[in-house]
Amino acid sequence: MIVFGGDLYTYATVPRLADARGRQPVVRVDTYEAPDVMPVASNVDRFFDTYSRYLEAFVADPDYQRTGDSDLHFPWDATNILARDERLVELMRAGSFDSLMKNGDDSTRRWFEKVTGSAPR
Repeated sequence: MIVFGGDLYTYATVPRLADARGRQPVVRVDTYEAPDVMPVASNVDRFFDTYSRYLEAFVADPDYQRTGDSDLHFPWDATNILARDERLVELMRAGSFDSLMKNGDDSTRRWFEKVTGSAPR
């Protein structure tokens, strides 16, 4: 992975998953306790688009409007936004991130199913 940003969490690209045009998927890396990796975009441009849409939802949240704070967290509460990135969903369904997500727990699995639309009905 190539790290390109971070504060509480780090965002990185994954060169081995580059597409034919060289665009690399983006993952969120949390090393606070056990290393945890979550795919968040099919490329850097899609990451910025997705994150900006999340911020729009964040500031539109009634709690944020009232108190200046919100319980919406990225990427946990952005599953519908992430699901719009068809290439990301394709990579997730193909298992492309499985080796990076080996420390995921049940909540990560449920999040993954929401993004990919593979949740049991």
